[in-house]
Parts: sequence; C-alpha cells; structure tokens
Amino acid sequence: MSGKEKLIVAIDTNEFDKAKDLIDKLDDSVDIFKVGLEQYVATRGKTVDYLNEKGKKVFLDLKFHDIPNTMQSAVRAAVRDRVWLMTIHVSDIEGMRQCAIAAKEEAERLGIEKPIIVGVTVLTSLSNDDLKDIGCNLTTEELAIKRAKLAKEAGIDGIVCSAKEVSKIVEACGEDFVKVCPGIRLLNEEVGDQKRVVTPSDAIKNGATYLVVGRPITKSENPKESAKKIVEEIESCF
Repeated sequence: MSGKEKLIVAIDTNEFDKAKDLIDKLDDSVDIFKVGLEQYVATRGKTVDYLNEKGKKVFLDLKFHDIPNTMQSAVRAAVRDRVWLMTIHVSDIEGMRQCAIAAKEEAERLGIEKPIIVGVTVLTSLSNDDLKDIGCNLTTEELAIKRAKLAKEAGIDGIVCSAKEVSKIVEACGEDFVKVCPGIRLLNEEVGDQKRVVTPSDAIKNGATYLVVGRPITKSENPKESAKKIVEEIESCF
C-alpha cells in the first residue's frame, strides 16, 4: 500500500456544499472519505452518491448497533449504496456473524466486491474513567482487545480502535485483521475532544491498517497540503 491508500479523510460538516468543496479540493490527494452520522443524516446520503460519482472509496461510519435482524438489513442497504467500508458496533457474536453473511450475500447478488466490515471497539473519546462511570472495570485497552477477539471470532473483517491499542490487537488477532484507527493528530497539534491520540507515524508503526484523519485536514487553511504531509509521514514508515 502507498501512504495515500492508508489515509481516510473524515468529512466533518453537516452541509453538502461544504463537503463537496472539500472533496473537490482533495481530489488529487485523497482516495478514501469517511461519511459519518452528522454528514449522512444532514444530507440524506447525498454525499455518498457524490463520492461514488467521483470514483472515490466511501467509508460509511454509521456504527450500526441494534438487534441482529435490523443490523443485517442496514448492512444490505449499505452494500447497495456501493460503500467500500462500513462500521458496526462490536456486539454479540451471532449478530456480527449475520452482518458478515448479509454483506457477502448482497454483494454476490449485485455482482460487486463485498465491502469491508469493521467493528467499533472503544470510542477514542473515552478514557478509563469514562468506562468506570458506566460500570466497566476493564481498561480501554483490555476492552478493545476483548472486543477485537469477539469481532474476529464472528467473522467480520476487522475493527476500529485507538492506535494506542493497535499493537496488542495485532498480537491477539494477527496482521491481516483490518485495524482502522481514528484519533490521529500531527505532533504538537490540538487534540480537541479526543482523549487517546497518536501521530500518523506511530500509528503505522504500531500496526494500523488505515488512519482516519478529520480536523487536522478539514479545518486546515490548506487541506491539500495537510493531507500531503500526513501521506508523507505515513510513507516514511515503509
């Protein structure tokens, strides 16, 4: 993989015109874009359609979490939207297994490549104290590893985790298991609401497969140049 193939840019806006402008500015620099809840709901999926028209890869980050029947129906709908990667929350093994089966069956029915399904382990905005507040006595790392093992057992393709935990997940689940890491910041950059952040080079060295970067690019005065710097930092690890 090149550095460009490992970078996912998160579209952090609820307006289609701003999202379109960002996508156009980064056209030559970025191939993969993340459409999250804010953007998807505000534009009713219009940004996904635009990315498909542009030939970009779509990471649909809606974090499906519901009863198995509802989740697999949502997965099938996402496959029909031609997304490249999608998120579900790590939950019960059977529910995740049904999602994996649904994605495979729907892709085969349509004659297209099956999208990658990754399970969200522990949000990077959560700390150990936050977990204690909700009655969990595990650390963020312990919980992330436990959920990564469940995801692999269920047959989904990988997980979303902090790059702080990714090296331990490589040990537990293997290098081929996909690791998508948000909470990426350049050295000395403002962290915002993220509590477990890592630089691009450290994330790659720890074993991350893909890096999700939002504000360091989208809020930059020169998004294209910022994306270029991150790609160069990624490639310095190869």
